[in-house]
Amino acid sequence: MERRSFLHLLGKGLFVSSFMGMYPAVLWGETAFDHAIAGQNFIQKGEHDKAVESLKKAVALDPSSDWAYGLLGRSYRGLGKKAEAVEAFRCAVRLNPEDVYSRMMIEIMTQKPIPGLKKKKQPLSPLEIAAHEEEAQMLKSLQFEDGLTYQVNRVVIDAGHGGFDSGAVGYAGLKEKDVTLDLATRLHQRFIYHGKIKPFLTRTGDYYISLSDRTAIANQYQADLFISIHVNASKKRSSSGSETYYCSLTASNKEAARVASYENAVLKYDDPLKKRKDYIDVEEILFRFEQKLNWRESGKFAAKFQKRFEQKLPLVSRGVNSANFFVLRRAKMPSILLEMGFISNPGDEARLNQTAFRERVADSIFRGLL
Repeated sequence: MERRSFLHLLGKGLFVSSFMGMYPAVLWGETAFDHAIAGQNFIQKGEHDKAVESLKKAVALDPSSDWAYGLLGRSYRGLGKKAEAVEAFRCAVRLNPEDVYSRMMIEIMTQKPIPGLKKKKQPLSPLEIAAHEEEAQMLKSLQFEDGLTYQVNRVVIDAGHGGFDSGAVGYAGLKEKDVTLDLATRLHQRFIYHGKIKPFLTRTGDYYISLSDRTAIANQYQADLFISIHVNASKKRSSSGSETYYCSLTASNKEAARVASYENAVLKYDDPLKKRKDYIDVEEILFRFEQKLNWRESGKFAAKFQKRFEQKLPLVSRGVNSANFFVLRRAKMPSILLEMGFISNPGDEARLNQTAFRERVADSIFRGLL
């Protein structure tokens, strides 16, 4: 599915939340992306038969999705259906010749051992070597000491809250969900005009998207950077200014823990992922290793970003902090969360309600990212 078509569906509110991962055939308006995400969730739970069912629907709706075909191959392989798995992987490679993983799986699954001989450890094939080199290069790129160390080609911009989830509401009635959508749209437009980085929005209108789905969108677009925009609130009406956050297991201070707790509050509307007892998820283990590297990279980038960001920002800088934000936790790329002022502060609320002020904030974010 093309990006514009997908965002058009998002604009109409047809994006299905993570509820679909548990009941993929119940809802109307499902897209190939919805079925593929459901299939991916079933694979993680080891329910390969259900994954095949969802992924067959995905490739039927979008025959050009090499990602869905790759997932279908993994599902068939989980069921022990070798021929079907190989065919699915071949479809993925035909659509994307650079899909090293699918090519490697085809080679592994089509190798025929000689009868009567004990299996000996074979040297790595050229495809396996390429796959290892690709992984090593990725890890190397995440271990430099100074800021983001690779070219950012794609950025996903997340407007916090939406729909029934209004976020924080100011004393004059200004809603966080409206401010974040406006700022995200303005930032998106700047990247469009800039032309060198492709921007994507998690939502384009006033509708709710679960925290897990926001991250899934960033992962699906294979973003190099994920930015979630929010507006802070506090019981102290005098609290003011902006903060940049990145994800960590423990909060950097009590205030960061409070902010994360508030932003994670909508998790009660998400369907929890249930796993069988004693189930060993190899992919999850590998993801957690990569996750720590991304979090470390996010922290370094956040510090660099804040220095550039605060130079033009028309708000007091409150610095960089970290906490366990669910919307950032599952991102497969460096990610930051921005708190643009305090809507609970009458002064900040009044400024955030002005078009000219929002333009200045969006411009400061854009310049900080570049």
